Amino acid sequence: MKKLPDKVGSTIYKDTDFLKEISSIVWNEDIEPTEFESSWCSIMEKHDLSGNEWLKSMFEDRKLWIPAYFRDTYMGGLLRTTSRSESENSFFGNFTNPNLSLVQFWMRFQSAMDAQRWKHSKLTADSKNSSPILSTPLSIEKKCAEFYTPPVFYDFQEELKGACYSCNEANKSTKERDVERLFVMDRESKKVYEVDVDGKTLVCSCKRFQRFGILCRHCGRL
Repeated sequence: MKKLPDKVGSTIYKDTDFLKEISSIVWNEDIEPTEFESSWCSIMEKHDLSGNEWLKSMFEDRKLWIPAYFRDTYMGGLLRTTSRSESENSFFGNFTNPNLSLVQFWMRFQSAMDAQRWKHSKLTADSKNSSPILSTPLSIEKKCAEFYTPPVFYDFQEELKGACYSCNEANKSTKERDVERLFVMDRESKKVYEVDVDGKTLVCSCKRFQRFGILCRHCGRL
């Protein structure tokens, strides 16, 4: 994405809505591959970029880097690959430089690892000896605060607040065999999500649980 200005030209990049439009589908984890492909082609035609060889090659490799193609893949708490790489480079850059001898590099590398271990120990201690601030009186929030780490808990908390304040259960449902399909309106994204209920199992079309292991606001609404 950082190469876009050079690849499409400054006129298109600065004087049109191209960047906004392309970013809205490239980084959108809430759309299916077919929707991404349709939107990509529309954007290329709109800005007369269908013949751009670099963009064509990136589209051919779309399954390797577009989030829409990883919606069924568990990603846990992983950052985007580039973000994680840049973070590591920045961290080790504080301890090393290209002019170090092998011995100097090894000693500073050890210092860097000691710093990482200390930070990890501190985060573990903070997690065990403190309790996050609850935002609702719901028992599920209190229970999750006991076994989630603080960063994961706060992600869950945002979904719980979204379930309480941003979602409405639509007045319709369908049923096929033992699976009931309910429709939940998310006022923030302005989309209707499908939640399949099979006994004690909930499966939402946003697929947040499959990707991150955190119950989504649409299931939480039910």
